[in-house]
Amino acid sequence: MRARASVKPRASVRAADICVAVTLMISIALFWVTQTRAEAPAAACVKLTTLQVMQLMNVWKAGLASGDAAKMASFYTDDATLVTTKDGKPVSGRDAIRSYYAELLPRHPQPRFISSNITSNCNAATVHGVVLYRITGTRKGTRMLLGGRYTVEFAFQKNNVWQITKQSLAADPRKLGEPIASL
Repeated sequence: MRARASVKPRASVRAADICVAVTLMISIALFWVTQTRAEAPAAACVKLTTLQVMQLMNVWKAGLASGDAAKMASFYTDDATLVTTKDGKPVSGRDAIRSYYAELLPRHPQPRFISSNITSNCNAATVHGVVLYRITGTRKGTRMLLGGRYTVEFAFQKNNVWQITKQSLAADPRKLGEPIASL
């Protein structure tokens, strides 16, 4: 009986050793996978799902609601281009975009995306469709509707962040009864 009694503790010790070894191997594997993803070369292809692109758009929309022009500018690359109206002059560069949002955000823009068509490619994504904006009017207590087509082009940057490279709002003043289909 003593022989059997001495065998059981060895078996339970071995099971515990195996459990520790397996846990250690899994931890090392998970660490290696996360390090490999973090250090992935910029040439690697990253393609977003439709849901991920819409999440980027929702983050941008939340930035508008925050009222922080610096935060809005952080969504854009250093050399990004923003066209704000149908026949407008482009705003180029992060500093110019920050200035644009510093003037716009006090008017509390509230976008409503009527339609969105999404295209996702390797390290790039594009969203385009129809949008309506409600903003505070030029006179106190008034609201204004702006409507038009929009296009947003995202690019995956070297710092593993998706940022806007080009955006066109093509916003024109809309009348309340004017149909959206005429855009």
